[in-house]
Amino acid sequence: MERVLVAGATGYLGRYVVKALKQKGYYVKVLVRSKNKLNQEGPYASPSVYDFVDEVVVGEVTRPETIQDVCSDVDFVFSSVGITKQKDNLTFMDVDFKGNLNLLREAERSKVQRFMYINVHGAERCPSTLIKAKQSFTNELKHSSIPHIIINPTGYYSDMTEFLAMARKGRVFLLGKGLNKMNPIHGADLANVCVSAFGKENSTIKVGGPNVYTYYEIAELALKVVSKKEKVTTVPEWLVKFSFPFLRMINKKQYNLFLFFFYMMTHDVVAEPHGKMDLKSYFESVTEQEGKE
Repeated sequence: MERVLVAGATGYLGRYVVKALKQKGYYVKVLVRSKNKLNQEGPYASPSVYDFVDEVVVGEVTRPETIQDVCSDVDFVFSSVGITKQKDNLTFMDVDFKGNLNLLREAERSKVQRFMYINVHGAERCPSTLIKAKQSFTNELKHSSIPHIIINPTGYYSDMTEFLAMARKGRVFLLGKGLNKMNPIHGADLANVCVSAFGKENSTIKVGGPNVYTYYEIAELALKVVSKKEKVTTVPEWLVKFSFPFLRMINKKQYNLFLFFFYMMTHDVVAEPHGKMDLKSYFESVTEQEGKE
């Protein structure tokens, strides 16, 4: 039985990867900051993973002394580690670059067979430090002695949940004209792509979901799911850019996240289609989950 270490196991994608790995017969070892989240249902209708985990290691990739020998008994490493909404003082370089680099060094020391990393598709020219941190790590990974697999998804359905949140309030705001296109993907569908790719070596895989939408269409879909009349406001690009210096002074981390999302919303981000779950069904599942809370 091949053994996989999953770092980022309690995140949106990580949960689906843990489940998919176990269903495919792998031994699943997870690296988490806390065990508490494993038996809880995850964010955005993602599953509890407690029943799919064989071994738990508590540690933090930003503290290398806590992850020593974490890769000593595994064949593959999967990492979707990155800053999302952590409420601490860590930067993108601390987590997305240095944290993953610490994990890679452990993997090299243990001579694992593959290291899979979740990056992002279509943002190569984005000036956000989030992307710069990810690019810095992928460069290190490509020059590692370990065969790599880099997965570049267009965007997660979970990222689209913000449209649903705005729709509930009766109005969806779009950055730019909303005419740029993307094909986001459900976590379960992306997880299946990831698990199937462990047989590859030194590969970069661009992954999108089954359907291509404009951002305006995503806004309309969100409003339809929550039974609201169509109220979509487009914010001109020049006005958004005008706000950048002020946002950067107030909160640099949020500025870089906002810069990333602005870039993605004003460029076409489309990759090879995978999976079957459509965005409308995802919106409905999230709405149902929130109705139970």
